[in-house]
Amino acid sequence: MPHIKANNINIYYEYEGDGPPLVILGGLASDHKLLKEFVDPLKKRYKVLLMDLRGFGDTEVAPPPYSIDILAKDVFELMNLLNIENAYIYAHSMGSAILQTICLNYPEKAKKAILSATFLKIPYTTQMLFELVPKLFEKNIDQEIISKIIMPWLYSSEYLKNPQNFQNTLDNLSKRKINPKGYEGQAIALTNFDSTNWISKINTETLILAGREDIDTPLYCAEKVHEKLKNSKLKIIENAAHMIYREKSNEVYKIILDFFK
Repeated sequence: MPHIKANNINIYYEYEGDGPPLVILGGLASDHKLLKEFVDPLKKRYKVLLMDLRGFGDTEVAPPPYSIDILAKDVFELMNLLNIENAYIYAHSMGSAILQTICLNYPEKAKKAILSATFLKIPYTTQMLFELVPKLFEKNIDQEIISKIIMPWLYSSEYLKNPQNFQNTLDNLSKRKINPKGYEGQAIALTNFDSTNWISKINTETLILAGREDIDTPLYCAEKVHEKLKNSKLKIIENAAHMIYREKSNEVYKIILDFFK
């Protein structure tokens, strides 16, 4: 699959499928391998743009620090290079911070927006977690152990109790190429993001998805976004935690098809 130079870095992307453009933006430390299982069925209805964000996967690891503004500009320039005038955009977790920024700075690019597991500012408890992870890498802790530390923050108890779900999740997390500097760069961007004072300026029609059992970005985070985002609706997904699109993929597919009309 191709790379292209946008915003002064080489970005890995996949742009495949049939239908109107749909951009998928993953969260902190996500890459195309982690998202592939979710994205592939969408290609029957949309031409899907999936990219590895700066610092992760097969995209270039530029020296940190990064900012959400820089990551949003990466997406904007990639869309321009691929002649995507505008698109439906689904964005999860850190991706939702990027999408908020796109809707503010480049509003013409988003036909409609879905903010999944979103927030105005990441909770401090969650910030503590992703500040810890690079330190674990520095101590050469096995990646599988790091994944097992992270998983309870991301998935519901009911989901992880199923041995097949647990193993599939662990296998997917293990597929990622993790560069500690890239992780650090994304974590810094996320730590410094705060849309409290400007999100109300966004006019894009938006749907907010929140998992009832999310402890990484708890439900109150999505509710605060909904309060400030005037052209938004809030949909709460029951029996799901942070990784809504993996735990409840069929429900999320239906939501995407219904909202992106």
